[in-house]
Amino acid sequence: MFNKTLTAAFIATAVLGSFSVMADDVGLLTFDGAVTDSTCKLTTSNGEDANNVTISLPVVKKAEVESTTLDKGVGSKNFELLLTDCPESVKKASTTFMSSNMGAIANGTIEPDANISGSASNVALALYNNTTTSTDRIKIGQPDSNTQKVTLASGAGQLQYRVAYVPGSSWVATTNPVVAGKVSANAYFTMNYE
Repeated sequence: MFNKTLTAAFIATAVLGSFSVMADDVGLLTFDGAVTDSTCKLTTSNGEDANNVTISLPVVKKAEVESTTLDKGVGSKNFELLLTDCPESVKKASTTFMSSNMGAIANGTIEPDANISGSASNVALALYNNTTTSTDRIKIGQPDSNTQKVTLASGAGQLQYRVAYVPGSSWVATTNPVVAGKVSANAYFTMNYE
């Protein structure tokens, strides 16, 4: 009995000791999350679950993109985020937008993914509020930027937006024009509840 215990202790010490010798590569994992009871059901105006939404934009001419401004855009597409089944404790909701393909942070646009074959360049996408009282541009990556806040009624509300093509952050009409191609870009959003 004593030999089995001693042997098991020796093996455990040998195995654990070998891990400390092999621990030359050290890394850090960061996990972020949240637990809340104040979430709403989120869909789009076409009934899609709003966790992953694809918005198809019309094809536009590069001359149209080059002749518009950041605050106007061309080839607009309207979309909505619909909130339903919100708990009674939630009175208001808003959205914060971010993107891994940000243009210059100052203009808050989304650049197309340059890793996609045939991608357009010097063009971007801008996001706007699209309500009867607010149509201003939302600057992606700037949490305090112009995003609308909706007051919920009977546990429901609607956030209305539009997206449009605009000149990219590196665009210069005479030396760095828009290059035609596919425009595929991503933005992610975080719902904020009050």
